[in-house]
Amino acid sequence: MNAHARYTRYVNARLIKERAQAVGVTVVGVGMIVLGIIALNDDDVTCGGQTMEQGEVCESTRNGETTAERDYAAQSEENTLTGWLLAGGGAAMVAGGGFWTAAAFARKKRVTVDEAAAGLTPATVVAARRSGGTQQAPPYRPGPPQPPPGFAGQHPPDDGRAANGMWQPGGPQHPFR
Repeated sequence: MNAHARYTRYVNARLIKERAQAVGVTVVGVGMIVLGIIALNDDDVTCGGQTMEQGEVCESTRNGETTAERDYAAQSEENTLTGWLLAGGGAAMVAGGGFWTAAAFARKKRVTVDEAAAGLTPATVVAARRSGGTQQAPPYRPGPPQPPPGFAGQHPPDDGRAANGMWQPGGPQHPFR
């Protein structure tokens, strides 16, 4: 497997993972909304999964110690609050996950091996596809060295100094004469 194929697999795996996470957040949000609606429509007051009767007390414990005691009315309000929190949190997750899902599917495109070989990244794939093909940089063709702008035709004086401007013992040195 060449480097372009490895790069393509890596980029596409990351893209698929991001899309799956975005869809997953949206699905979990929908599940929370459903659970919230079920909790809000449930007329039974429950404590730890068991139905309470008037006059009973619900005890919340942590590490063997009682942290809260609620009567029937307080537990009913707690169950209602839990339903609203589930529904509201689920709605927030659906909204955020929906935007994330839309962005993940619209913004990034999968990269083919040919596009990776052409030097394209996920950010440039869309532009290349819209222009009708892969956008490649022109191949490098070395030519004769060119002088910097403003120095065309000028040569340093041959007065015995080296290229760094320092005098050399023995005067001008011409190795090929």
